[in-house]
Amino acid sequence: MTAKNRAGSKDYRKNIACLESLWNSNIENRLSVVPILELVSKVNGVRYTYLTCNTREELGHNLGKLKRKRRYGILYLSFHGKPGEVVLDGTSVDLETLATLMDKGFAGWVVHFGTCATIDIPRARMRKFMNATAVAFMNFYGTHVNWVASAALDLLLFDWLQYYGDMRRLWTGFKKSHTGLIANTGLRAFHA
Repeated sequence: MTAKNRAGSKDYRKNIACLESLWNSNIENRLSVVPILELVSKVNGVRYTYLTCNTREELGHNLGKLKRKRRYGILYLSFHGKPGEVVLDGTSVDLETLATLMDKGFAGWVVHFGTCATIDIPRARMRKFMNATAVAFMNFYGTHVNWVASAALDLLLFDWLQYYGDMRRLWTGFKKSHTGLIANTGLRAFHA
């Protein structure tokens, strides 16, 4: 049974904008989330934009370009993370700086932090980020996770997001269907 069958016949397709940093120093055989994006794109008939992002300057520049993307609704931040920060190649950016870079350019979007522990912070700080950016829904991994497990959950989540407009309803159904994988990765979500 697909997410579409569970959600009904409505279609809430959301194209995906992805920023990804290097995962390790092996640049000849590097890990990447591109195969996840390709599969979601083909299965769900959505587009994706993929940009590498390894410095603060690239992060600011790329977020500026993505703000102008029409008919997109998911921002996928595929980086290492630590509480309150996304980690780029050799540097990090705190959530307050990220919120400033995003501004309201992603209002109403889903922000998926494909990062470990970035939002493992007090709720007040998460709410401040959501208010500053006006995002509708954000999720993240609460612990350090296995790369393959998180990639599988990312794929499932992006599929489900194509068939839900109500993020509370999405999260309730998604948690019921993927309890074990969510428990193993510490995936958590917050909605406006």
